[in-house]
Amino acid sequence: MTPELLSPARDAPAAREAILAGADSVYIGAPLYGARKDAANSAGDIASLCRFAHLYGCKVYVALNTILFDSELPKAARMAEELWDAGADAIIAQDLGLLAATARRVKFHASTQCHIDSPDKARFLEAAGFAAVVLARETPLRQIAETARAVKIPVECFVHGALCVSYSGQCYLSYKIGGRSGNRGECAQPCRMKYEFEDSLGKRVAPPAYYLSLRDMNRLSALGEMLDAGAGIFKIEGRLKDAGYVKNITAAYRAELDRQLGARGLERASFGESRAAFEPDPKKSFSRLFCEYHLRGIERGCASFSTPKARGEFIGAPRSAFAGGFELGGADKIFSNGDGLFFESESGGGFGARVGRVSGDRVFVGRPEERLKIPPDAKIWRNRDAKFEAALSGKSARKMRAEIRAEESETDYIFSIALRDRRALGFEIRRAKSGFETAENFGAAREKLSESLARLGDTPFECGAPRIDCRSLPQIKASEANALRRELVRGLEEKIISEYEKSRTSYSRPLPRKISFANPPFECDARANAANAEAEKLYAAMGFKISSRAPEAGGGASAIPLMRARHCILRELGMCRKEGKLPQKFKEPLFLRSADGKFPLRFDCANCQMFVLNPEE
Repeated sequence: MTPELLSPARDAPAAREAILAGADSVYIGAPLYGARKDAANSAGDIASLCRFAHLYGCKVYVALNTILFDSELPKAARMAEELWDAGADAIIAQDLGLLAATARRVKFHASTQCHIDSPDKARFLEAAGFAAVVLARETPLRQIAETARAVKIPVECFVHGALCVSYSGQCYLSYKIGGRSGNRGECAQPCRMKYEFEDSLGKRVAPPAYYLSLRDMNRLSALGEMLDAGAGIFKIEGRLKDAGYVKNITAAYRAELDRQLGARGLERASFGESRAAFEPDPKKSFSRLFCEYHLRGIERGCASFSTPKARGEFIGAPRSAFAGGFELGGADKIFSNGDGLFFESESGGGFGARVGRVSGDRVFVGRPEERLKIPPDAKIWRNRDAKFEAALSGKSARKMRAEIRAEESETDYIFSIALRDRRALGFEIRRAKSGFETAENFGAAREKLSESLARLGDTPFECGAPRIDCRSLPQIKASEANALRRELVRGLEEKIISEYEKSRTSYSRPLPRKISFANPPFECDARANAANAEAEKLYAAMGFKISSRAPEAGGGASAIPLMRARHCILRELGMCRKEGKLPQKFKEPLFLRSADGKFPLRFDCANCQMFVLNPEE
């Protein structure tokens, strides 16, 4: 397949901005069961988006990726079929029961919530009928390559955005604490809360901090290596982010992916040249600082223990501080009114403030009456750049090259428009010569007709000067020539959509097939997240008996870890047990403690994993 850049969309307007910025595909939430309750979209909006996307050869994937109870499954299956019929290119799903209950004309992609952490798990999901698999964020390059070789379907990999501290689909902490399940789209994000870190005697191992909070992923510099490893879809996280975030990050990854594709003689998956009024810069959008997240092997520096909030780009340290502001050399060339700043210090923690005024080297923050005190050891980060945001709000465009021609036969004038890309699609209009008077001034008629036909304006197309290959021209008004141009554009759009639909609707999902494994590729207990009878039956048909339903469906929650993570608190603190760096004065087991409970930690050092356990264990 041709590699795709996949962007998130909270809603249809954000999806359109992503496509204009250069996305090859977008993913958007279904009306229900989409794992992000604040990012649901109507079937009508999705249908309209699909038509817009398909003009550019872009795909629309709809997330319907929560686990489903028996009572919900029939409605969810009907919804999946309706979304497919509305133009969706695939349904992103976690629940195998949904796959079993939905008509085979519908294509499914296996969500990262399916916990795809090995080549064998990808093989299992391919055999179940999925047409693509979204690998765990923790997957290193070596394993991306192994998985891509193990399956014949596209391998989708995350490249940017927020990180779940647990392997996706394997986190039950939010459900345990307050009954809000990430597998049901209701995660309360306890990973962004502050915890005490203690040993079994209650002795503090390290000061209170956000021990489960991670930085954000940024793999912009690794796209070439990921391409070479076999990644087929490059996924940006952020279905709750605003359109500005999506535009900026998509444009940045579009530029770099194009560079890497060009170096390998590969083509883009979709069509059209994106044009924006801003220079993309990921540091200008929301981030908790960046990391590649174990892409090249286990690494330190992936945590954000001091704050779960956005820091943005690092500016520096103030020269001095005063009540209500600070001094920094060249401040009037760095800051603008309305900039958002984040101050971080050892003495005062972290807090944010808005720039109210800049005068020379002096920057005034917050409201005058607040007289905010900036700690003398503060580091300054900018998490909102007002000038950049203004440029980002400008209108984007994406244009596909076309050629417009006017020709004649013995009896007709022939007007045509054709794409100048590998689709080679076109549309023509014939008008009988007998219906027109012949223009007396051929030169003037040619100039006016050419000018009218070339005015493609807000359409998805652009062209150079139309080719006029006629010995005579009809005498037509400017309004008639404009109407002719609009008819050509509509005709070409319908031709593009028609051809796209022929390809999209030719799909038929393969039947599940049982394949053998040396060892089961997943835990066959509550962690399989089977919440309905159809899921249990499909697992059984493929050779796996699930011993317990998902915790949310009444399964054995106390017998499984609340969280399994590649992240390790000890490694991040420089206390790696594997390297013998945990001080002997601390008595294990170690615990995280908050108002919600005291949670034991288990460290699987041989595999560099950390487990957050049930307090009952």
